[in-house]
Amino acid sequence: MTPADLEDAANYLGEARLQERAVFATRQLRARRRLYLLRAFYGSCHSRMARIHLLAAAAVVLGRFCGFSATFDAIGAALMPVTDSGAPRTPAWSHYRAACDARKPRHLREELWIAAHVEDMEHVRAAGLDRAFYAEADVHEGNPTWRLLREHMQITLDVRLIDHSALAGAVAYETAVAQGMSLALKRIATGGRRLLSSYAGETTRALVRPMIPTRPGLCGDSETAIALLASSATAWSAASVYRRRVRAARRGMRAAEGDAWPLLASMLGSRVGEVAPLIVDFYSNPSRFRLQAALELDTLLARFWSFVVTKLVGQNLCEICPEMEGRFRVFRREDGSMHFVRELLCGDELRVFDCDLVVRDGPEGPRPFGVFPDRGVDVELDVRPSAEGGLVIRCQRAYFGGLQLPNAPIKVEFRTREVVDNAGLPSLEIDGLLLMQPATAWGWVLAHWVLRQPEELGRIRYRAWPWD
Repeated sequence: MTPADLEDAANYLGEARLQERAVFATRQLRARRRLYLLRAFYGSCHSRMARIHLLAAAAVVLGRFCGFSATFDAIGAALMPVTDSGAPRTPAWSHYRAACDARKPRHLREELWIAAHVEDMEHVRAAGLDRAFYAEADVHEGNPTWRLLREHMQITLDVRLIDHSALAGAVAYETAVAQGMSLALKRIATGGRRLLSSYAGETTRALVRPMIPTRPGLCGDSETAIALLASSATAWSAASVYRRRVRAARRGMRAAEGDAWPLLASMLGSRVGEVAPLIVDFYSNPSRFRLQAALELDTLLARFWSFVVTKLVGQNLCEICPEMEGRFRVFRREDGSMHFVRELLCGDELRVFDCDLVVRDGPEGPRPFGVFPDRGVDVELDVRPSAEGGLVIRCQRAYFGGLQLPNAPIKVEFRTREVVDNAGLPSLEIDGLLLMQPATAWGWVLAHWVLRQPEELGRIRYRAWPWD
């Protein structure tokens, strides 16, 4: 602690005793240290959500909020991803750092960041720090500075203290984060002008007449103001994370390992006995299976149609990826339908197939549909057993906004069969075929005789086997 730190405390506390100024300055030094550690950690562990964390931390330092409030200082320490030595503070943050070091796709990094941050927020709740802060603020009711602290707490922290049902798994993390960010935006729009004005004033003062210089291991006023401005300029990119979380919020509750849907039984009726039990088990809950995939598109035409078909359902998978790791995730809805998510790591990108699987009653009996609510697209599926206990799922008619789309010469079909490897272990092979199959004879002649296009334009090969 230096005389400049005590003088800075006196500027904010007024006629306070030396001991009070020393306590204020000590807490501020800890906040400056935390911001320094955050900048170092996020400098190598990039994430769009990290920019929000840096923005809030810089604002807290400039506003001297930790100096005023011991509870605010404790909350700041509880939300740190690293220790004072720079090592990840919890196993969840270690997973996040490992994903960053391995240059995993940013979607995965953001998911791990949210999981680690939500865990920290639960520790804040469990320790009662949120309630302790409001009790501390009530003692200073009417104080303008404490009014700003309360507004900062409501905008940046309250909205992230999600309810216990989310933390227990009744609501997905994505749901809670989406709801929290929405609430934060509303509070900024309706009552955050005074707080934003305070930030602007403190930032200007820190740039024009800084009180605290930059020291080794600590962020000074100028450095903090620059960090706040830089984070403000880039934090808008977290809006795309918010939109993705809003979409994820509609998925429902993540399925447990023991959950299962009688999907094939409802589609096939008595014919479900013709399908191998492992295939029935897979379609009842794909999240119980591991996944590898390879995409084969040999011609420019195949890449074009793959782009068109996948873009229609919001996926955009048209790269040549000989080997892709992936996973399945399943969510269950209150109406009994299943929400299915398939994620593939294609180079540095994460390709997500995200749809509802539902069974609707029709004139010809129950009909399965793949529903893509973000796109307003419904695809009717034809499901039937195949030889040797296999299964064929063929995409039939497609609807956009309830209107049937014209029949295209391109068809998509998935063929599933059970295989046994050299070790005698069973697994599934799923071939997703992109087929050129015109509906008319003239179209067939044009496509295959005149243009000499093969019937099979491309395929994506999946291999799935139960988790050990």
